[in-house]
Amino acid sequence: MPDAPHPTLIELRGVSHEYAAGGQDKDLILSDINLAVAENDVVVLLGPSGCGKSTLVRIMAGLITPTKGEVLYRGTPLHGVSPGVAMVFQNFALFPWLCVRDNVLLPVGSLPPAEQQARLEKVLATVGLDAFENAYPRELSGGMKQRVGIARALIAEPEVLCMDEPFSALDVLTAETLRNEIGRLLASPEHPLRTMVMVTHNIVEAVFFATRIVVLAAQPGRIDVVVPVALPYPRDPDSPECRAIVEKLHAILTRTNLPDTAVDAAKVVTSKVGDAGRRIAPVSLPYVTPGEVLGLLSLLDDSDCDIFLLAERLGKEFGAVVNVVKAAELLGFVDTPGQEVHLTALGREVVGGSTDSQKRVVRGQLLKLKLFELVLRLIKVQENQILPDEELLRELQAALPHQKPRPLFRTVLGWGRYAELISHDQRRHVVRLYEHRVPGRARHAPVNLPPAAPPTEGS
Repeated sequence: MPDAPHPTLIELRGVSHEYAAGGQDKDLILSDINLAVAENDVVVLLGPSGCGKSTLVRIMAGLITPTKGEVLYRGTPLHGVSPGVAMVFQNFALFPWLCVRDNVLLPVGSLPPAEQQARLEKVLATVGLDAFENAYPRELSGGMKQRVGIARALIAEPEVLCMDEPFSALDVLTAETLRNEIGRLLASPEHPLRTMVMVTHNIVEAVFFATRIVVLAAQPGRIDVVVPVALPYPRDPDSPECRAIVEKLHAILTRTNLPDTAVDAAKVVTSKVGDAGRRIAPVSLPYVTPGEVLGLLSLLDDSDCDIFLLAERLGKEFGAVVNVVKAAELLGFVDTPGQEVHLTALGREVVGGSTDSQKRVVRGQLLKLKLFELVLRLIKVQENQILPDEELLRELQAALPHQKPRPLFRTVLGWGRYAELISHDQRRHVVRLYEHRVPGRARHAPVNLPPAAPPTEGS
């Protein structure tokens, strides 16, 4: 007979979440998430930066209430912190004035002293901290602090252990040690830890732990694909079976983050410019700087590179590298067939050029983007060609509603100023066209700006 299905512990139904972005602005982080976690599931959330992985795992634990949708624990709507879930955070989250013993005992303070002590001894032995019961966090290394965090989560004997990037703040060797120890717990029939939800950006780590890998897409965060991992524990990351799943995930993440298909020009939104509507394609520069893109081009000058090897070479999260590559591709400096990143002829011109010629090429490419066409048009229709920051923010949010307006605003300013297209007065909070110096000629008379607002309290 087939095994009976395991009961569902956590269920998300139509969950969406947005954060306030200043003023009346809202950032949609997650959109229509439907996901269930059953007993003996190890669900790993994988995806690019900004896709809402950390927000999602906190919603599962009841630490965040979603703005839309429903969270259930064992079939009952969840209100507040989940009674059967424990969290391990990336930044340890220890109380520095408490010793290891007191930090670990926090979740079970209502139990009888004898049971507290029995559980304490068990979890400290599990994470290898028997001799550090009375030590303070300042006396511990990063890996030992994270062991304390894991012990504090396990002492409550949770039905579900949620971990948010638990090894990313550790050195490589310490992370590998803790990863193997958690893997041994999952593989041990004597240990009660059977169900886990984990956030990571490390693809090999995801395959090492997961029974299911949920790949999220960004802007807003949503489930793109779910990859089952039907391999027994313990797992060898170098085995052909693990490597095959890693390669499959490489292909999925590349397709999700660097699609080869062009943006559908028919999918446009409207931004109001004065009294006239202006159509603009819903694409924008990722939130990266000109320096990051120029650095990427310099690295590619010698040879083409697989994007995952590039991320390892830079020691950066895959999603962060993808954003730089996407910006370079949008500007015509690289091509990305599959997982490869190729320098284009224009990219080679940038790499071999002077600072002035690099700016000239970037300026020419930015002027081809609908985003900068919109920004320059907005400035030109203003009285005295001075555009207040808040108005530009509103227009960016209207034109690109799934982007975060303030990071997008900063990105536009960074690239526009680098390419000498726009200037920004931080004191008066206005944007204007850049005035180019012409050798042998006087500069245009400066525009009379309104007086700066008096400083506010705390400014």
